[in-house]
Amino acid sequence: MRRWRGAGKGRACLTPVDLEGYEDSLDRTGRPMTRFLAPALMTALLASGCAVTPMRNASDAPALAAYFDCVRQSGGVAISAHRAQSADDQPENSIAAIEATGRAIPGAIVEIDAVLTRDGRLVLMHDETMERTSTGTGRVADLTFAEVRATRLEATNGDVTDAPPPTLREAVVAAGRAGAIASIDLKPADEAATITLARAVISEVRAAGAGDRVILITYSSETARAVAVLAPEMMISAGLDDVAGLEGLSVPQILAWTGTREVRPALWRSLAAAGVEVQFGTLGAPGRRLDDQYAMDGDLSEYRALFDQGAVVIATDAPLAVQSVLGVQLAAAQRCPR
Repeated sequence: MRRWRGAGKGRACLTPVDLEGYEDSLDRTGRPMTRFLAPALMTALLASGCAVTPMRNASDAPALAAYFDCVRQSGGVAISAHRAQSADDQPENSIAAIEATGRAIPGAIVEIDAVLTRDGRLVLMHDETMERTSTGTGRVADLTFAEVRATRLEATNGDVTDAPPPTLREAVVAAGRAGAIASIDLKPADEAATITLARAVISEVRAAGAGDRVILITYSSETARAVAVLAPEMMISAGLDDVAGLEGLSVPQILAWTGTREVRPALWRSLAAAGVEVQFGTLGAPGRRLDDQYAMDGDLSEYRALFDQGAVVIATDAPLAVQSVLGVQLAAAQRCPR
């Protein structure tokens, strides 16, 4: 049985039993869970006045926790492909990108973006609107699943493909086939909307049997804590500026996101000492991202410097370039079981 400790003074914290009862009571109303439970759950979590800290045995940690510990401790590195892409002839957030990246980079992390259609289905799309990466128009949230699937994805090089935007289920299954870890971005909106999306994503991941090869990306400490309660078996990416940000979180479950601009080796050493793997992003807007700056002089040694300073996961728009520099470290990670 899991036990939970609250950091709030003089207040009882929510427990898994509390949450199960909360779900049951809402179920009996017959209303859609994705619409009503998430705002209430977030309100209840935040109003409880305490951080929720899981007191777990090692065996209760996510299955991927031991893998990432091994990568860090063995001098390995993991490469996270932004929007799953490894080449411009692949559409963002596509099955083709997931499969090609998984073939090219053994053990890759493929970062993907999940969004709900108007009728509550989960598809992959980075932007709120369809125009930039598909033949469709309009906001995904305003379109039905059938309308989204009637469109076709466009590759970064401008080619129109025969593929529609994939479902989240198709994407995590494809990642599994490719031996990749799916890192699912829970796009930041208001907290309640983000938790609504998180609940739908968690349900779909569980239905696909993929909880042991998924990371959930969060953007605030409150959201990270709430998602940790909802999905204790999955890894969570949490933005951290200091070790104190781990309060209320289960360390084995956490990968620390530390930004895309400033290299902070002191923070990275502190997080490593706490047993947390560091992520750093070289991705971003073309021309401004570190990937482009590193490539300007043809010398990509900066990626090695990131590893040397403590980055365990490098999230990038140029995963093949990172692989070319850190092949030995990538091979070390491949020896870690998962």
